[in-house]
Amino acid sequence: MWPYKLMPTLAHFDFDNMDGGGWAAFYNSVRLALATAVCGTVAVFGGAYLAEKSRAAPVARQLLKAFAILPMAVPGLVLGLGYIFFFNDPANPLHFLYGSMTVLVLCSVAHFYTTAHLTATTALKQLDDEFEAVAASLKVPFWTTLWRVTLPVCLPAMLDIARFYFVSAMCTVSAVIFLYTPDTVLASVAVLNMDDAGDTAAAAAMATLIVAASALVCLLFSLAAWWLGRRTQAWRQR
Repeated sequence: MWPYKLMPTLAHFDFDNMDGGGWAAFYNSVRLALATAVCGTVAVFGGAYLAEKSRAAPVARQLLKAFAILPMAVPGLVLGLGYIFFFNDPANPLHFLYGSMTVLVLCSVAHFYTTAHLTATTALKQLDDEFEAVAASLKVPFWTTLWRVTLPVCLPAMLDIARFYFVSAMCTVSAVIFLYTPDTVLASVAVLNMDDAGDTAAAAAMATLIVAASALVCLLFSLAAWWLGRRTQAWRQR
């Protein structure tokens, strides 16, 4: 109750006795952020690899590049409404996903796809285009080149993409606010709901948890990048 009561207290972290979704909202956000980081990194790197390194279907590659840039031009508000109209249609075979955590993950991956895609393509462009050609001439499967050459070189960028997805998913509001249910309410949405209900201090406490969780994960990613860099990126120092 600052500035009327200046004594420190943890009472505002008792979310289960306040409007907004309780502690489940925070746990849901962590689950969403982790799933988005993993699925988003795999999807982005796979799409960027096909767009930059594949030599088959040039028209499809150009379409893939165009679709990768498209989310940058779509506001989160429009994206959330689009997911409602698409998944809420009973005639849609994917209607069963509506209201699930899967839809929130898909929406979050699509929402922040463009920035992550540009990061991945920048990393892939560091590699000479002849790697794949030489590997093919030596009868080396492309997945061997991908695993032993491409992924180690692009590892720092992949960690950055995963970190970007995690923090963005923890903080996002605009699209997911249309898609959550009482079982999948998120911390960022709970902040708005508690503030609307007059629980401003509790909303600030939840926002503090979002920042703390994001900072902790960023620290863990930095430590992972440092450790993996020493083990797999020594060639960069030569």
